[in-house]
Amino acid sequence: MTVGLVLVSHSRQLADGVAALAAQMAPDVSIEPAGGTDTDEIGTSFEKISEALNAADSGDGVVVLYDLGSAQLTTETAIEFADQEQAARWRMVDAPLVEGAIAAAVAAAGGADLDAVAAAARTAAGAATGGSGSAAGNSGQGPGPEPDTMAEEHRPEPPGIPAVGQVQIVNPLGLHARPSAELARSLAGTSATVRIGRPGEREVDLRSVLGVVGLALRGGDQVQIRVWGPDGAAVLGRLEQAIRSGFGEADQPAGGVPASDAEPRVVGDVVHATAGANGLALGPLVRLGALPATLPDGASIPAESEQQAAEQLDAAVIAAAKTLAGQGEFGQAHAALVADPQLRSLAAKRLADGAAGAWWHAVNEQADRLEASGDELVAARGVDLREAGLSVLAELGVHLDRIGPAVSGAVALAPDLGPAEVPELVRRGAVGAVLSGSSTTAHAVIVARGLGLPLVLRTGSALDRWPSGTTVLVDGDAGTVQIDPPQAVADNARRRIAEAEQRAEELRAAAAEPLVLPDGRRVLIAANIGSQADAVAAVANGAEAVGLLRTELLVLDRNPYPDEDAQTADLTAIFDELGDRPVVVRVLDAGGDKPVATLDVGPQRNGFLGVRGLRYLLENPHLLRTQLRAICRAAVGHRISVMAPMVTVGTEAQAFREAVDDAVDSLRQDDVPHARPEQIGIMIEVPAAALAAEQFAGVVDFFSVGSNDLTSYLMAADRTEPGVAELLDPQSPALQRILDALTTTAAREHIPVAVCGEMAGMPDQALGLVRRGVFELSMAPAKIPAIKHLLRSALASEAAGGRGTTAVGAAADRA
Repeated sequence: MTVGLVLVSHSRQLADGVAALAAQMAPDVSIEPAGGTDTDEIGTSFEKISEALNAADSGDGVVVLYDLGSAQLTTETAIEFADQEQAARWRMVDAPLVEGAIAAAVAAAGGADLDAVAAAARTAAGAATGGSGSAAGNSGQGPGPEPDTMAEEHRPEPPGIPAVGQVQIVNPLGLHARPSAELARSLAGTSATVRIGRPGEREVDLRSVLGVVGLALRGGDQVQIRVWGPDGAAVLGRLEQAIRSGFGEADQPAGGVPASDAEPRVVGDVVHATAGANGLALGPLVRLGALPATLPDGASIPAESEQQAAEQLDAAVIAAAKTLAGQGEFGQAHAALVADPQLRSLAAKRLADGAAGAWWHAVNEQADRLEASGDELVAARGVDLREAGLSVLAELGVHLDRIGPAVSGAVALAPDLGPAEVPELVRRGAVGAVLSGSSTTAHAVIVARGLGLPLVLRTGSALDRWPSGTTVLVDGDAGTVQIDPPQAVADNARRRIAEAEQRAEELRAAAAEPLVLPDGRRVLIAANIGSQADAVAAVANGAEAVGLLRTELLVLDRNPYPDEDAQTADLTAIFDELGDRPVVVRVLDAGGDKPVATLDVGPQRNGFLGVRGLRYLLENPHLLRTQLRAICRAAVGHRISVMAPMVTVGTEAQAFREAVDDAVDSLRQDDVPHARPEQIGIMIEVPAAALAAEQFAGVVDFFSVGSNDLTSYLMAADRTEPGVAELLDPQSPALQRILDALTTTAAREHIPVAVCGEMAGMPDQALGLVRRGVFELSMAPAKIPAIKHLLRSALASEAAGGRGTTAVGAAADRA
C-alpha cells in the first residue's frame, strides 16, 4: 500500500491531465482526479471529491491538492461529512497543483509516509511561488511574497540546521540551462529545500532553473549548497557529485566566456565582427522583425475569470513541456524553462489579461532580465526563453512567426535567433545569417554550425543604416560582412561558394558508395546517432549503417520516463528515416556521465566504476524488458541489431542474450507484431573484456569498441576531468596493444569487430583500425564523407605501391 493522492480542480480536463502526468511518474500510486461539476462544467463537486477520497485511500492515507479557494472549501466540506477515523488520514496541502502532484506522487512511490508525502508537496509550493497555492494565487490565504519583490536572501530560512557544502564547478560553461535543469530534476522525490549560490552571496532555490542560470556560475567558481530536510546530507552528496562530474561537459574547451561588449570594427565596406559558423554566403539582406513585447490585439482573449485563465495556462504549460521534452537536448532544456516556477508566478499577476497575454508578458519580463546580464552566457538564454515561450503560446492558439518567405536566397539579419529558428531559416532557403548580438556559446550558433549555415555575430549597429535588399557577403570563417561588394569580389565569392558546394556534394555522393579494400573486404562507414534529426543527417552524409544508436539520449531528460509505446514510437521514427540500412541499437547506458532524470541513478553507486550500463539494467530487468520489447516492435521492416554497454564478463553477455530471448517470447505470446534482432553484440569498453574476449565466443555475434571509455578505464583517467586529459591519448602504446590483442582474438573466434568511439572518426586512427580487420567504423554523421574519402585515397595509394591491407578479421554478416 502507498499514500494516495486526490487532485481537486474546477476543470475536469485539468484534473485528469495532471493525474495522468503524475501517474506516469508513479504508476503504482493511487491518484484520483476530481475535476469539474457533476455535469463536467467549470466548478467543483462534493460527490466527486468524496468518491475520490474513498477510492484513493488504501489505508495509508491521502494527500489532497486543489487549485483555488472554492475547491478548498468544497474539499473541507467533504472531509467534514466523512467518517472521522478515515478523515484523520487525509491531509489537505496548499501547493501548486502540477508541481505538488508530481512531487507528492514521486514521494509516495518511494514509500514515503503520509507526513513525508505532504511535505514533498509543500516543498513544491515553496519552489513554485514562495508559498502561493496555484498559478493564480495562494488559495485564499492572502498574497505571498513574489519572487521579484522579495529577494531570495531575504526570505526566512526553513527550520532546522542545514547540511552545508562547497564544491568547485568543473565544466567551463558552468550552470547554464541544461545543467541547472539536471540539478533541479535530481530533487524529484525528496522533500528537501535546497539553496545555491556563491559563498557569502545571493542564494536561489535550486528548483528554479531561471534563478540558477541568473547567478552566472561558471567553471572554476566555488558554489555553496545548503540543504534542509531529513535526507539533507544524502541530497547534498548527490548534488556535489553531480557538479563535480561536469555534466558531461568537462572536456569542452576552457577559457571562460567571451566578453559581451566586444565592438565590431568597420574598415571601408567591411564589418569585422565575430565568427559564428563557417562558410560563405552572398545575397540580399533581409531584416527579421523582433518578436513583439505584447501580443497583437485580439490574440489573447480574456477568460471569464482568473481561475479559468490559470487553468488554461497550466494545461498549456504541461502540453508544451511534454512536447519539448521529446525534441532532443535543446528541446529538453526549453521544457525546463517553460516549467520554471518563477515564470508561472510572474504570469499569475496578470491573468486578468487572459492566459496568453499573461504568459507572454512574463516571458518577456524574465527574458529582458536575462539579456541585461553582464554575463554573456546568461544573456544568451533570453532568446532561448522567448523561443520556448512560443511553444506555450501555440498551445493557447496564438502563433507568432517572424521568418517570412523573403528569406529565400537571402541573408537574414536579426538581433538574435532561437535554436529552432535556425533549421527553419535553412528550410525556407536562407543562405546565411548575421546577428547584431548573440554569442559563440548560444544554442542557435551551435545549431548553425551543425547545419552549415554561414553565420557572423555581434555586428552591433554597423548594419543599421543599410536597407533591406542590400547585397552582403558573409564570411563565417573570418567573421566579416562586406557591404555591397564590387562585382569582381561578388563573382569570386559565387565561384568559391559553387566550388565548395560541388566539393561537398561530391564527397557526399562518393560517401554513398561502399568502401571495398584491395583484398575484396568491405568496410562499413556508419553513423553514431541519438535522434531522428541525427538519422536524417546520417542519410544525407552517406552513412551505410548506424553503428551506434544511443538510446539514453531519447530518455535522458524525459519526464516522465517513456513507456513501451512511447519508446516504440521514438524508435520507429528513427528507423523509418534510415530505411533498410543496418542499425545497431545500444540499450540504455545509464550511469557514469549519463544521468537519467527519472531513474534512481546516483553519481557514486552508478558512477564510472559502479552499477552502470548493463549492470544497471540487469538490476532493473523491467527497464531492459520494456526497452527490448519496444526495439523489437519498431524493428518490423528494418534491419536491427542490439548491443549492451559496459560488459565485463561472459555471464553478463549471456544474461543479455537471455533477456532478448525473453522479450521476443513475450511479444510472441502477446501476439504483438515484432521482429527479432538480427544480431546481438556487446560494447568492448572494459579492459578485462578486451583481454579475455574469447569468453564471449558463442554468446555474442559482434564486438563494438567504445574507445572513449576503453581509453579512460585503461589509463585510469576520468574522461570528464580536464586535469588528466593528456592521458586520454588514442595513440598510447597501451591502447594500441589492447586493440591488437582484441582483434587477434576476435579473428580467431570469428567475431567481427566494429569501432564506434571517437577513434573511428579520427583521420590518423581510421586507417590503422581498418588494417587490424575492423569491419565497421561508426562516427558523427558529418565526418563520414571526409573519412571515407581519406580511406579510399590512402588505400588506393597503398595498393599502387604494392602494399595491401592485412585482413585480420572476417567481414560481418551485417555488411
